[in-house]
Parts: sequence; C-alpha cells; structure tokens
Amino acid sequence: MIDPILVKTPIQRLPLPDDTQNRFWIKRDDLLPFSFGGNKVRIAASFLEDCVSRGYDAMILYGDRRSNLCRVLSSMCAASGIDAIMIETSEHEEDAAVPFNEKMIRSLGTRILPCEKSGIKVAVERAMDLLRREGKKPYYIYGNSLGEGNEGTAVDAYVRACPEILSWEAQNDISFDYVFTACGTGSTLAGLTVGMLERKSKASVIGISISSRTPERAQSCLDRAARAWYEREHKEAPRDLSSHLHLETAYHCGGYGVKDPRVLDLIRTVFHETSVPLDPTYTGKALRGMLDDLAKRQIRGKNILFLHTGGTPLFFDDLAAES
Repeated sequence: MIDPILVKTPIQRLPLPDDTQNRFWIKRDDLLPFSFGGNKVRIAASFLEDCVSRGYDAMILYGDRRSNLCRVLSSMCAASGIDAIMIETSEHEEDAAVPFNEKMIRSLGTRILPCEKSGIKVAVERAMDLLRREGKKPYYIYGNSLGEGNEGTAVDAYVRACPEILSWEAQNDISFDYVFTACGTGSTLAGLTVGMLERKSKASVIGISISSRTPERAQSCLDRAARAWYEREHKEAPRDLSSHLHLETAYHCGGYGVKDPRVLDLIRTVFHETSVPLDPTYTGKALRGMLDDLAKRQIRGKNILFLHTGGTPLFFDDLAAES
C-alpha cells in the first residue's frame, strides 16, 4: 500500500468566475493515490497508524452513507487485514440511489450497523462488544463511545501536510494570503490552522462549514480538536489559539448532503472550464461558500489557495443523478 503521508499533491492555478481580482490556486488532494484520494486519505492513514501502533486489530468507523472517510478507511482496513465495522447514520433517507461510497464500503467487507443520530453511543458499544466476542481488540476512530478522546490523531494529518504548502510557496515565490477548505468534523481545518501557526505562516486559514451545526457547537468542536493536538504532542496551546480558528457557518446551503442549485451550477462551470471535479456535499459547497465569503467581505487582489478535499465518488453520484 502506498504511504499517503509521503505523497505530495500538486498546486495549480484555478480560474474562477470572480470579479474581485483575486488570484486562485487549488491543492489537489483529490489526487492522492489511494481509494479515489481526498483529505480523508491523510486522516485515515493517521488513524490506521495510531490503531496499529497501540496494538488494536479491529476498527470501528462512523459516518453517513456518503462518507469519504469510511470509504477510505474500509479500503485501508481491507488492505491491512483489519476487521472493520461502520456505524452508519443518514440524515437524508429520501435519496433513493445508493451512493458509490456506500457501495464500495460494503464491497470491501466492512460490516454496517445502521443507527439513528440519537443512538450512536449504543451502536458503538454494540460494535465493540461484537468484536471483543470475536476475540478482537477494537479501536474506535473517535475515542470512547461518546466520540471523545482521539481528536488529535485526525488533526495531525494536516499539521504534517502544511510543509507541502510552504515548500511550494518558497519554490514559486508566492505567499498565500488565505487558505480555504471544506469543514465537516473540523479535523482538516484544525490541522491546517495549527500547522500554519507552528510554522509561523501569515496565511489566514478559513473553513466553510458544510453542515448545519450551530456556530457555537461547530466552533467548540473545532477548538477542542485543535487543543487535542497540542495535548497529543505534549505542547502548550497558544493563548490566542481560538482567535486563529476561522469557521464560516453561513454557507452550508441547508445542511449536510442538501443539494443547492448555485453549488451545482458552479460544479458544472468549474468542470467544463478546468476539468477539476467537485462534489455537491463537500468541495462544491465549500468553493461556492469561499466565493460568497470573499465577495461579502470585499476581499480583493489576494493570493488564495483552495484545498480540494476530494469526494470524487460523490461527483459521480451527481452525474448519475442527472442522467
């Protein structure tokens, strides 16, 4: 299996329908060479490394049926001979078509335990008990059954990715003023923010929330994830850490998995003009939110990097829905 931690992804210019004289680039983490790529490859590799190093031999995943993370983790577990169970919740069961991510998760041998949002704790405990009765030592990616205690592991993936961005800046004599990314659980955004802070970068890192969490809850999760990394590394978090964690929650377009016409139009435009595939759940929504945020705040003439966090199977879901 290719070690995704050792693979650098390209940064390229991205012409966008924008009249603010901003200059855009995109970091193509969708091209990471494992299981259709994406930021979840880096995060999954951190989870797997942590799982194996601590002596666990089975893994419990959690996510929606569209989950990129569960698709990548299922691939890594299958390639590594590790049993996997996915706790699956879905907010939009009206979607009749089975997403490609779910099809791949099932084909890779991951067992799926469906549950309601209110029943996650019980489902995790049930999965742990099932694996223990099979003689396994289960590792839950989010820590304990309440989803607490392992936030720093996922954050570390993008702390380690930041030198790629800074190296590219040095080689091309360009400094990014802003770095934008989609934000779901917050691990990628926290990792980018912490990584840039640790390396004294002046770029502002901004997340575009793709779910309908309240701003207070979303910010709290983000803050907890970033601080967990410092605890993991036995470092003291900066006193002003919270002020560096920028998350915009006004552009989720109705919540996780909800499709928006303006997002779909942007996805088509970007694909037709640049051949870069985006998806309506994560990257398309985040790019639309980025452009709206720049216009709202009247940011002009800046160097801006957009992190493409992947989701290629979701791009094909959208194509299939249109056919």
